[in-house]
Amino acid sequence: MAFIKYGFLYSIFSLFTCVLYAGETELVSYQSFDHHGDHAYLLTLPSEANFKQQQFLEVELGCAVQGCSDWDYTVRFEWLKDGHRYEFGRLITPYAGYMQRGMHGFNRSWRRKYVFDISHLAPVLKGEGTLNVHYGGWGVKKSAFGFRAKLITRGTVARRVNKVVPVYYSASAGWPYKSANEFSSFLPATEVTFSADDIKAQLKVIVSAHGHALSFDNPAQEAELCGEWCERYFELLQNERLLARTPLWRTDCDQSATFPQGGTYIYARANWCPGEVVEPFSYELDTRRAQSMLDIDWQTYTWQPSQYGSDAPRYIVSAVLVTYGPVRLNTDLAIEQILAPNNDIDSRTNTRCGEVSIAVVNQGQTDITDIDFWYGVTKQQHYLWHGELNPGERQILTLPARYWGEFTSSNARLTVQAITAQDENSRNDFAVSNFDLPQAFSNRAKLYLTTGKFADETSVSIKDRDHHLVKQWHQFNASSEHILELDLPVGCYNLEVNDKAQDGLAFPFLNQRKGQGSIAIHDPSLVDGVVEVEALQADFGRKLSVPFTVGYRLGECAAPQWQPNRAYSVIAEKVGFQGIIYEVKHWSYNFQPDKAGPYDAWQAYSYCDGSELIN
Repeated sequence: MAFIKYGFLYSIFSLFTCVLYAGETELVSYQSFDHHGDHAYLLTLPSEANFKQQQFLEVELGCAVQGCSDWDYTVRFEWLKDGHRYEFGRLITPYAGYMQRGMHGFNRSWRRKYVFDISHLAPVLKGEGTLNVHYGGWGVKKSAFGFRAKLITRGTVARRVNKVVPVYYSASAGWPYKSANEFSSFLPATEVTFSADDIKAQLKVIVSAHGHALSFDNPAQEAELCGEWCERYFELLQNERLLARTPLWRTDCDQSATFPQGGTYIYARANWCPGEVVEPFSYELDTRRAQSMLDIDWQTYTWQPSQYGSDAPRYIVSAVLVTYGPVRLNTDLAIEQILAPNNDIDSRTNTRCGEVSIAVVNQGQTDITDIDFWYGVTKQQHYLWHGELNPGERQILTLPARYWGEFTSSNARLTVQAITAQDENSRNDFAVSNFDLPQAFSNRAKLYLTTGKFADETSVSIKDRDHHLVKQWHQFNASSEHILELDLPVGCYNLEVNDKAQDGLAFPFLNQRKGQGSIAIHDPSLVDGVVEVEALQADFGRKLSVPFTVGYRLGECAAPQWQPNRAYSVIAEKVGFQGIIYEVKHWSYNFQPDKAGPYDAWQAYSYCDGSELIN
């Protein structure tokens, strides 16, 4: 059986195929880091690399047996094969003092998953090798971190990887930037060779900067601590032609999915954030010449010892050349992943009550301009996307808020199917995600906001499922409690609390200066007058986003279910039936609502979540 192109039923074969082409293999069971440095695990992968599927290293980070560390440490995951080192990925541990001490909703059982795409290493992912994990932390006798690792395969690849060649690789502690001349010796111009089959080539680079040397080499001549706290750049050249200038600076640390943290996690850093992956860079190379010279030049600057240390700034660098063959198919649309809602992804925005965020990739040779999406849980809704998705391009698309059907938290499983004309590979057109339900409140709920010392930094807004602004507050008194009435009709909403200084309502590192605000939602229960309180994190950086529903819980109905043995005589009384709310027009008894006609008792009013019916 094949997919029904314009329906919302998936064949048994299609569901089986989706499962068949995804798998996972545990590489290392959960291990505590018991010393600073390398932790090596000898592995044997299948004798032939799987060149047809994408491959990922999934790492689960958590506390060690003896507890969690307070500090942000570098962890490198490497594959040692035939005398070469290939970096799978790198992450920085969070400030885990709250986990260690059981504060702010955390405890020592805290875990978080990180995923690294290692598909480009397919030629060396076979046979015997060593997974080497370098833990840059200390204090392992009292506290540390631990990890487990899985190899995951899913989807398909657009091109076969021809070869992967190490180009630059620093020691685990990085290369010291003592002077520009000495540092350039670590990154000499390197000759690379392309064959006629190398249709495409990329240089993939992972860089993080560390250290606290003092430097004034910036336009304002202000003191900076390099390399962690100063923005510097490097340039990539091919045959002496500048391909890219890349600043080593990351400004979104305050939006870390691991929050709050017990340290200065909100501040920008040199291409890394506490608790997050060090994102790799990828550069397209010209393969038309058989031989090419690649060179990386670092920004020149000066430094001197500071009160925090006399060591030189350090840069941990790895770079590999990857070449690819031709694109396999003319037309191939792939759903890479459902990004939200998806409880398998740690993100501040992975909970939703309406719209869907997905990553799609054009793995073919032709442009894609139209995609039919079918998505939902127990009810599939349709959305036609018009746009331009070029060959090789990845885009994150937002599918508009739709009614997903009736379900419970135990079977909250979203499916998305993407259909485009003349797609030659249907195996990657389907994705599934399990998700958590957002908070549900009544229309009597109130927002209790206590401001810090700088109330002009704070603003609060509520938007509906279509992003229309329905409420807004932006004038508050300093160090005061404010009670904000929600008073919203049935629906799906998003609460957003913003802070212009990007340090939240409270930031323990600066509480003495900023004050300590708080935020919570109080909802009077209809039973015994009990007030339920949902406390929200005040240490949120620039923005806190909270999806919620009013008048119903996602998957349930905002009206009582129709009862066949009850007489309905109150005009405009509403009932739920098979995912739709119906309104009674005149007396009715034992008359099924979905059988309503122009002269019958019932009239369809909305979906069970209060949203407008779609024909």
